Amino acid sequence: MTKDALEPEGYAGPVAVFDAEECARILSGLRAEPGKPPAWFKGWAASSPAFHRVGSDPRLLELVRPALGDDIVLWGASLIVKAESDIHPFHTDVESMAPDGGFVTVWIGLENTDRSSGLKFVPGSHRYGITMQELNHRVGVTRDASTDETTLAAARQYDAAARILQPEVHDGEALVFDGRVWHGSHNQTKAVRTALLLQYARPDRPVRMPKTFSWPIAFHERKKPPVVVVSGTGQPAVNRIVAAPRRSKAVGNGVHLLPPARLGPDLASFPHFWGRTPVLTDIEGHSSILAPGGSPHPLHQHLEEEILVVVSGTAELHVADDAAGTVNAERVRMGAGDFAYYPARLFHTLSNAGDTPLLYTMLKWINAGKLPNRSAARRAFVKAGAAIGSAAPGIGAPLFEGRTRWLKRLQAHASTLAPGAGYAPHADRHDVAILLLSGSVETLGREVTAPALFYHPANTQHGIRATGTAPARYLAFELGGRPSPLAILAQLQQHRANRASGTAPRL
Repeated sequence: MTKDALEPEGYAGPVAVFDAEECARILSGLRAEPGKPPAWFKGWAASSPAFHRVGSDPRLLELVRPALGDDIVLWGASLIVKAESDIHPFHTDVESMAPDGGFVTVWIGLENTDRSSGLKFVPGSHRYGITMQELNHRVGVTRDASTDETTLAAARQYDAAARILQPEVHDGEALVFDGRVWHGSHNQTKAVRTALLLQYARPDRPVRMPKTFSWPIAFHERKKPPVVVVSGTGQPAVNRIVAAPRRSKAVGNGVHLLPPARLGPDLASFPHFWGRTPVLTDIEGHSSILAPGGSPHPLHQHLEEEILVVVSGTAELHVADDAAGTVNAERVRMGAGDFAYYPARLFHTLSNAGDTPLLYTMLKWINAGKLPNRSAARRAFVKAGAAIGSAAPGIGAPLFEGRTRWLKRLQAHASTLAPGAGYAPHADRHDVAILLLSGSVETLGREVTAPALFYHPANTQHGIRATGTAPARYLAFELGGRPSPLAILAQLQQHRANRASGTAPRL
């Protein structure tokens, strides 16, 4: 979407953003949020990890960035539920009605969305310099008496050719509109329509909390709504900037099966877990399948750091120190068993560079509220796949290790277990993520066949034993504290086996 896309009509779209599976997952997460946001009814982005997660999705930020720039705040997030025959009269959102603009709204249909239940617009009304509410007040039209006909009559005072348009929109599609444009809806279906409303602004635009929504509009003078920075930087002198909400649910000690890598939509995402651990305030794990030639999103950055593992297929990773992808840019092709570490604030994306589906798994984490380490690791690409596939049984030397922005220590190593081999249950003082690439193992009381992801938070018991007739091969990532006895033993074994090999590559 270009910078000029919103200017002629005041809205653009629909734009396909989420597939049916993502819509269902997103809606389930949003509905699970208890109660109401503490500040005000649009304040979910500042209090709910689920709302903030979708509101900061890079695919949505790319829709608003051309109009707002690289610095973006999210001030409003709410679910809009309309039953059969519900009418929302034409109006301007009063928080974003300032004549000089700088506000953009994204409306996404999540359930039972079509032309007869979606939004309606008066194209060009963002340039009128006046709200529908004020015009209705001037002529004595109440909210209940406001209709399409009264709206057109008001609009034609400013544009003789004014009209009402209702785009054809469906679940997973977004409508993007200027915060000043006149809009409304009328659910003419026999089903309940649910949409997500996300309201963004430039950081130099003050967001005010209304006392009333009828004209004349009154605002709270001292009470400011919470605003979350979702791209770039904010301006605390202008708005009440708050930290992004973090997940309070603890990640369990568990097994997560990966999906089969088969053709389907351009991108399919499969969440595994999301929450806190004794080591991290927030960690998320998911796997995705990408069709040949596909890419999940443009170059984007975030405060979290990541590990990306290619499980099957061929990926081309693109990283850079700027959004344009030109400063310190690298493009690296990686295959099954290869992995990358992305430090915080690194611009990154990937594409499927092969002719088969690409299956990859990602871990993304942060330690919110904790000072970042001054000496942090840089980007790293570890092409370990070929070596893992031919490695002799045993615990391999570290493939990399080092201090990162949010961890005292991050280490990765590969292991090969001969049939029947393994280690007894024990607990570590760090989190452990294990990605089973081939073979079968018994762990946490169940037998699991590759590919699978095991996550063991610090201080939880876990063990593993290879089953079947073929070796079990896996990557292990240790996040947090001191090296485990197994890691120390592996380092000693490697050192004794090959004193001339030097130290292991470090991040």
